[in-house]
Amino acid sequence: MNATHELSAETLQDLTPVHRLSREQRARLAQSGIIASLPTGKKLTAVHDAPWLDYVLTGKLCLLRDASKEIIESGSLRACQPVFESGRLRDSAVALTEVQLLRLDRQLYESLTGDRQPVGDSFDEMDLSIVESAMLIRFYQACKQGSLELPSLPKVARAIQDAMNNPAVTSMQLARIVQIDPAVTGGLIRLANSPVYRGARPTTDVRDAIIRLGFNMTRSVVLGMAMQKVFKTKSPLMKQRIKDLWNRSVHISALSFVIARHGGGCQPEHALLAGLLHDVGVIPILDHVSRYYREIDDAELDAAILKLRVMIGEMVVRYWGLESDLVDVVRESDQWYRDRGDQPDVCDIVLVARLYRLNQSDAEGPLPHYDNVPAYLKLGLGLSEAQGAVDVIAEAGEQLAAVTEMLKGTKE
Repeated sequence: MNATHELSAETLQDLTPVHRLSREQRARLAQSGIIASLPTGKKLTAVHDAPWLDYVLTGKLCLLRDASKEIIESGSLRACQPVFESGRLRDSAVALTEVQLLRLDRQLYESLTGDRQPVGDSFDEMDLSIVESAMLIRFYQACKQGSLELPSLPKVARAIQDAMNNPAVTSMQLARIVQIDPAVTGGLIRLANSPVYRGARPTTDVRDAIIRLGFNMTRSVVLGMAMQKVFKTKSPLMKQRIKDLWNRSVHISALSFVIARHGGGCQPEHALLAGLLHDVGVIPILDHVSRYYREIDDAELDAAILKLRVMIGEMVVRYWGLESDLVDVVRESDQWYRDRGDQPDVCDIVLVARLYRLNQSDAEGPLPHYDNVPAYLKLGLGLSEAQGAVDVIAEAGEQLAAVTEMLKGTKE
């Protein structure tokens, strides 16, 4: 059971490494803190608690690291250090007595200190299990040999990519390519007739739909709809995970599209594609595990995803020859306090979309409100108090529905 607690800068001044912060920074971090009450026998896992810095306030925990055990008791010097060390996601702990745990937002702490190290920048320092190491070596070797075990772009998506590299391409040529895939053809026409783009009269012709949408939107829609073929698995063990990933990606894609239409930063069609691909690195991991490590447990799979999804996602984006700023989306769109320059970019848009979705759900973990992060403020979506608060995303329900329907098609 979690409870909000009156915490202050002084509460945190003896905690490592939080004591490095200024008093003002500690006060801000304290506002994010909660007290969690754990019953005797309750198990904690590092992968689940990765978003937090956990400290034992009262009681006694047993930390399990590989084959070793360590007792952490309140009042000791060890209790002034986080229970779980950063990067050691396979560790766990068990409450030996009733325990009160102080939880602080790890990402907020890192943003205040500037200490955050992007995942995947230093492979040698990563704490990898045997499974994770073998997976990383396999991906790395395949990449060097040009046989990377990554999903291929579907035929219609590759053809559109190639065609768009020709500045002289015509709408008729694009229409012929789109018609390779009836589902993509139908999706383009539905979107062109939706409240987002519809003209004076409905259209049933794919060429007219392409003209109405524009070439860039057509490209993003085709790539987006073709992604359904990538978000697939033959493994019954991974089917639900892939389905959940697809549904989440579609929702974030639609949200990103809407946010880009209302705020500055980038073209809506680019934001749509960025939102859909923000977590694409998870797909090869699930596929690989289903082929070679069927006995892996959920906790170890979650740890592998958390450690490897960014670097593998970057491989996918580069392998497909997509825009370089999509690499930033894969790498940084879950860094809530990201603040790079004065002008917003597509990563800011996807970040706000992800936070908005999480804010609307029962997601666990330390989450700032979507309209209280640097990305949101840069996008210019907020209004002053005098103008009144308006949720521009919620107001765009028709647009969200149209883009979601287009990406998913008529069949779930």
